Amino acid sequence: MWRRLRSALRRLRGSPAAFLVGGGRLPAAMERAVVRCVPSEPKLSLRFVLPDGSAKHMQRDQAEPLGRALARIATNAAKGHAKAAKKSKKARAEGGPAGEAAAAAPAVRLFSRDGEAVAEEVPNAAAWQDGAVLQIGEARYRVERNPPALTELQLPRSLLAGFPVCPKVSAEFAAPQHCLFRWYREQRPAAGGGAAGDGGPAWVEAAAAERVFTPSNALVGLRLKLRCTPGDGAQRYGPPREVESSGPVEAGPGACTFDSRHLYTKKVCGEGSIRAVSYNILADTYAQTEFSRTVLYPYCAPYALELDYRQNLLKKELAGYSADLICLQEVDKSVFVDSLAPALDAFGLEGLFRIKEKQHEGLATFYRRDKFSLLSQHDIAFSEALLSDPLHKELCDKLAEYPLVQEKVLQRSSVLQVSVLQSTTDPSRKICVANTHLYWHPKGGNIRLIQIAVALSHIKHVACDLYPSIPIIFCGDFNSTPSSGTYSFINSGGIAEDHEDWVSNGEEERCNMPLSHSFKLLSACGEPAYTNYVGGFHGCLDYIFIDKNALEVEQVIPLPSHEEVTTHQALPSVSHPSDHIALICDLKWK
Repeated sequence: MWRRLRSALRRLRGSPAAFLVGGGRLPAAMERAVVRCVPSEPKLSLRFVLPDGSAKHMQRDQAEPLGRALARIATNAAKGHAKAAKKSKKARAEGGPAGEAAAAAPAVRLFSRDGEAVAEEVPNAAAWQDGAVLQIGEARYRVERNPPALTELQLPRSLLAGFPVCPKVSAEFAAPQHCLFRWYREQRPAAGGGAAGDGGPAWVEAAAAERVFTPSNALVGLRLKLRCTPGDGAQRYGPPREVESSGPVEAGPGACTFDSRHLYTKKVCGEGSIRAVSYNILADTYAQTEFSRTVLYPYCAPYALELDYRQNLLKKELAGYSADLICLQEVDKSVFVDSLAPALDAFGLEGLFRIKEKQHEGLATFYRRDKFSLLSQHDIAFSEALLSDPLHKELCDKLAEYPLVQEKVLQRSSVLQVSVLQSTTDPSRKICVANTHLYWHPKGGNIRLIQIAVALSHIKHVACDLYPSIPIIFCGDFNSTPSSGTYSFINSGGIAEDHEDWVSNGEEERCNMPLSHSFKLLSACGEPAYTNYVGGFHGCLDYIFIDKNALEVEQVIPLPSHEEVTTHQALPSVSHPSDHIALICDLKWK
């Protein structure tokens, strides 16, 4: 027994446990050894600072025995001691013995959390666990395995008073909802005009500790700073990072077209209800052309067509709708990645993106995370599906009889985004959410009929074959007025082969074919006078179609008044970010 006790005491003296205090906590003075170990990567990385102050970053095979890694650490430590000794006048004066001592490799060991030495044959991936202690000579390091770390922290380039500032936060081993945020504002210069301090601008903490910060009018002219500390669900926190805004907060535009609509959407819908939004947000790739500035939107102030300005308005508008589903069209890929996805994530919405073939813009669908989970995605490009999916073979064969029309259909890059969602509170409730943007040309009615036929066949496959009898919500910019063949086909379930839209682009491009579908669809927001209002055109082009056998409309959020829409002649404007108007409705399950 005494032999075992003496052995235990020897282990205790040589282990880091001897230095534990207060219920196993490691001393505050212990340095960090940060390990990054991801199963999908062959190597792990190890970062630490030696007692001589030199920082080490090592890459080791995950399958390598621990002993080899420790031996390499010992060699590095010995080299560090040798370099320090050479710099020491005393060591040079004393000659060889001091140099030899400096070059001697220190003992390097790794201890588990409970103080046991980790065997040298254990693979690196299993050895370097969170809370372990690395001992290099007399120095001890606490191992932090995959600690939360920020990989990107950005603020928008344009900041407007009264509009939410949503930072882009990318992190590894962390989640934005667990990160800590502290906002600061620049201190105003003293009355005499002197600088606030000698070391650059002075910062005053703002009264906000949330991920999203809305600057008040009092902050106009001042820059903002954000300090973010990455965290995870286990309440571990990594090193913080700071970012300063590139410019000051500017004055907002005053009243916007969506302000009055927000009065109806202050709260998220209750359980059993779904607030849906469909909105063509005007892609920057189209808004920033010379044709747009001089022909399409000459009435719009040039700064109000700038992407950064419009994004401020758009993020405030979308956040204020408290929606469960948002289907957007004309979404630039960069806008989705850098602006909308981070911003709407902060408001509890998960985003999906589908780019158009050969384009820089596409479709985005967002869903509220605490109401829905994503089961599957079934996106298609119309032209590709028409040619390759057996589901559309009959239609494809008919279209082949009209080569001019077929060529135009196949040249189009239009896509359909289809997502199947499941209720988080009632798993028996699933829903198919479709989103599209049909061909735009005023004489392209025949092309749109083909596109919508492909869309409805594909949606039927998803909502009837893959997930039998789940309801659908079909949103989009259909580029079709209520008098068009496309709208009539969706609403009635059929289109005659002699409908006038089959010759929408003249006799040369006539294609006559009867079409039908089995859905019972209803335009949830009815037929507004217009959803698109520009200088040379206004009309209803956007819709939210619902499965009227399974869903009913609870309320339609009123569109802006005609006075609001035309305050600055037409759309877009300084108070409205797009040439379209968002459709919003509350739906409930029958």
